[in-house]
Amino acid sequence: MLGWLLTAPLAVLSWLFSPVPLTVIVLLCAWIYRAATKNFDFWKSRGVPGPAPCFPWGNETGPPLSKPLYEVETWLYREHGGNKYCGFFEMHRPVLFVGDPDLIRSITIKDFEYFTDHSDQGIAEDLKGALIALKGAKWKESRAVLTPAFSSSKLKGMHQLVLDNTQNLTKYVMEDMDKKGEVDIRDMFARYTMDNIASCAFGVKSNSFDDSKSRFATEASNLFQISFWGIVRFMAETVFPKPLLKWLPDPQQKAIDFFTDVVNKTIDYRDKHPTSSRDFLQLMMDTKDKEGNRILTSKSIMAQAVLFFIGGFDTTASLLTFAAYSLATHPEIQERVQEETDEALSKHGALTYDAVHEMPYLDQVLAETLRLYPPFSRTERVATKDYTLPGTDIRLPAGTAVQMSPFAIQRDPNNYPDPLRFDPDRFLPEEKERRHPCVYLPFGSGPRVCIATRFALFEAKVALVALLKEATLKPTSTTPPPPAPLDKKSFILSPEGQKLPLLVVPRSKTG
Repeated sequence: MLGWLLTAPLAVLSWLFSPVPLTVIVLLCAWIYRAATKNFDFWKSRGVPGPAPCFPWGNETGPPLSKPLYEVETWLYREHGGNKYCGFFEMHRPVLFVGDPDLIRSITIKDFEYFTDHSDQGIAEDLKGALIALKGAKWKESRAVLTPAFSSSKLKGMHQLVLDNTQNLTKYVMEDMDKKGEVDIRDMFARYTMDNIASCAFGVKSNSFDDSKSRFATEASNLFQISFWGIVRFMAETVFPKPLLKWLPDPQQKAIDFFTDVVNKTIDYRDKHPTSSRDFLQLMMDTKDKEGNRILTSKSIMAQAVLFFIGGFDTTASLLTFAAYSLATHPEIQERVQEETDEALSKHGALTYDAVHEMPYLDQVLAETLRLYPPFSRTERVATKDYTLPGTDIRLPAGTAVQMSPFAIQRDPNNYPDPLRFDPDRFLPEEKERRHPCVYLPFGSGPRVCIATRFALFEAKVALVALLKEATLKPTSTTPPPPAPLDKKSFILSPEGQKLPLLVVPRSKTG
């Protein structure tokens, strides 16, 4: 047996290096190299500046995730002409990187008809019916159907759901502070946003404050896991035809199956037992055509709900984390916020929907947080037809990807003087008027701007007001000074190590 184990590998190697198999291997390698590099003159032939690509990664500076996206984008923006425009490669895929605000306005607004689509790369097949993955007319129809779900009146109907979750948040924070002497602010807000979106999107209680290892929390966490097979699938989508991808395992499929089951069971139950709930799921169920038939299928509702969760869970937790950190490290700003919230709450008698919308300085704080720490460091469009870049003779063929980096643009001193300084007064009305509208892109730009922008800011404001009403945030001895150092392994912008300790001191003890 031992002899066979030793001789079998040698026999296989001997066969592989015989003339016919070796020729096949050499030809296959040559074909792969040619397929991966045939586009490498794409930008040079068009006179577009940019870094020289390398096999096999293109310009993403090594294997996926070897460097964080925000570093790659800053490198393109500052060193390769990306503050205007430059070309780079994601493996063999050419991408135009644009930083000029006038060009961004042309691409996302003025000439939107040429750039109606997002790339659906990395989105699971079962979620291709979600708004972010839809293209052309299908996107336009679905956007029109879903937009009313995020109107002011619909958000007002969700106010109590959000308020209930903020009460759990405040209770948990105070208890954690008593037990540990400090609070991991990121973990605190991640639990809050999970519970909030679970109740507002799925109509269920995830109870992550009481049980962080509940089935809902576990499967939600699996949606955000960066795994070996997830990276392989993402790379394969760039190189191979889509039919071949079905042979690769999808690490998200189990979690997607779980959420599909949750949504389908909730829909079935509500069809049999009508409810007065005004959550996002019910609003989608209530969309009817003139004949009274439901417009969205159960599969489409599931896809919207899951993508709403993916798009809103970690991103809003990131916004809240960096906002709390910025307030803790700038006590004079926090004091102004507390004065404003105290006045609004006194006027309305409680944390009402109307009270939340009478806090302009808090709006400025959140806007400045999103400027300095945008959750998504890049946004993308795909040309749906040939397009000539304004002011140039550069012609982009249909299918060309165009990317913009909120992170690089919003930290450019030409757009925001002293960009690493946290200053909410940058968003005074008169200051906003002086700036180009396309140098502020945390939610994107144009008709494909994030549909849930209003909801994200609403739930963030309610959480901060509820917390600051009861307590003052302060840095611990280990809290890093501003600006916050960033995690290099997270796709969503997060604090280093994905943890951020703060003190949460009851206001009765701070005078």
